[in-house]
Amino acid sequence: MDIKERYEELYVEHIINGDGRSTPEMSELFNRILNDEFNDDHNKMDDLIQSIVDRNTVREPTEIDKLRQENEELKQRQEMAEEAILSLSDMLLSS
Repeated sequence: MDIKERYEELYVEHIINGDGRSTPEMSELFNRILNDEFNDDHNKMDDLIQSIVDRNTVREPTEIDKLRQENEELKQRQEMAEEAILSLSDMLLSS
């Protein structure tokens, strides 16, 4: 396991699923990753942490996601209603 994987494991355990507090080991790994792997680029470290959070948390649907789902359901209902009307029309015309 490399240091990023170990950091992710600890981050999930202590920050996401735990009490939200960092440990001394996490601080050490954070500094090693930032300095040794990311050449002190804080944006890369932010991206790493965001990717850990994204992979390990449930995303709530946005309002747009909810509206898209509702739109799909309404389209399906409309199609069913149209099919029912066509069936009724066929039955009435064939009588």
